[in-house]
Amino acid sequence: MENLPLVTFAFISMLGMAVPGPDVVLAITNGSRYGVRHAFFGMAGVVLSDVVLICTVALGLGALLVASEFYLSAVRMVGAFYLLFIAVGALRSSTGSRHAFDPSFPDKARSTKALMVRCFVVAVTNPEAWLFFPAVLPSFVDSNEPVATQYAILATIIAGADVFVLTLYATLGSRAARLLAGPNAVWIARLYGIALLGR
Repeated sequence: MENLPLVTFAFISMLGMAVPGPDVVLAITNGSRYGVRHAFFGMAGVVLSDVVLICTVALGLGALLVASEFYLSAVRMVGAFYLLFIAVGALRSSTGSRHAFDPSFPDKARSTKALMVRCFVVAVTNPEAWLFFPAVLPSFVDSNEPVATQYAILATIIAGADVFVLTLYATLGSRAARLLAGPNAVWIARLYGIALLGR
């Protein structure tokens, strides 16, 4: 792969992640409720989902899934139900936005494993991702060069773009939580629930 295509791919990856979606909503919410440091565990879940998606594309399974209306619909339904589950929980939240460095914050709520799993499931069941990866990745792969190495490079670029963009959103959420500290902070969680329902 040449340098220019890689720069182009990095730009496309960052642009795609910057567009508000479930991953972005989760980053903002994790940042506002748990702080940026804990939000990184959620980002790790997103990166792990990218690895899964890229592996399916590299193995030729991504195109098969996209071509199958049944399997794509199944992914869409699983993602929709999970987003609904998270959204309802957020709308019912009464804890508001309290950072993870607050000692009184429930241990269960700041579980790093829970954050990672939640973000992974949301990202890996996002039908837009299943359409994006098979459509874009192959065009940046040269069949005359080692394919595995090229996909590894693309995965690294995507991971970097994800972490960079989501960190910005998590920081935004964290600062918003500080500004809304107090009784009004609960509205961040509720707005988050409404945003997920809108997806």
